[in-house]
Amino acid sequence: MQKVVPAILTADPAELREGLEVLRNRIKWAHIDIMDGKFVPNTSISIFELGEASQFFNLEIHLMVKNPEKYFEDCEAIGAKRVIFHAEATDNIEGVLKEMKKYSFQRAIAINPDTSVLTIVPYLNSLDGVLIMSVHPGFQKQEFIEDVVLKIAEIKKHAQDIAVSLDGGINKTNIERIFQAGVRYVCVGSAIMKSPNPADALRSLEEMIG
Repeated sequence: MQKVVPAILTADPAELREGLEVLRNRIKWAHIDIMDGKFVPNTSISIFELGEASQFFNLEIHLMVKNPEKYFEDCEAIGAKRVIFHAEATDNIEGVLKEMKKYSFQRAIAINPDTSVLTIVPYLNSLDGVLIMSVHPGFQKQEFIEDVVLKIAEIKKHAQDIAVSLDGGINKTNIERIFQAGVRYVCVGSAIMKSPNPADALRSLEEMIG
């Protein structure tokens, strides 16, 4: 799996297409943020704006939405490789996971900076991955929340082989120590996609982690 996964958060279909075109033939995985204006204040492009992107990328769909199970069929339809829903977005994590099992994509859960790892421990054996938010979801260009790094070891204590990833505020100043803490990959938005040359920014981050 690619260690640095570019993340695209936009409400503009043209910006989405431009971002994917820049990354095409450069990466295997692309992380796409989907927001409904309910779980988080902002909205984003719809899942179907991704069109045939799954022909060129392994798509990781990050559902920052209420009632995430309503989006699974669409995720499957556009060929998502992995789908992430938020623990905070449902009162029935077990039910959401049960619904997820009907589909072919990998199953992952995200937790916000203020959410305890203990919230998801009972479900780790039903998951392929855990995404730790290192900013509050829904906005770009936020500052990295240092304390969340401690959650990496805490999760691995309960599920050694699960894929742990981090999302939010990751850049050249912190990426090395994040990997030293044991994550499998990071999702990087602004530091790549908002840079003058996204391909060069991605390459620079990849070189820092070897």
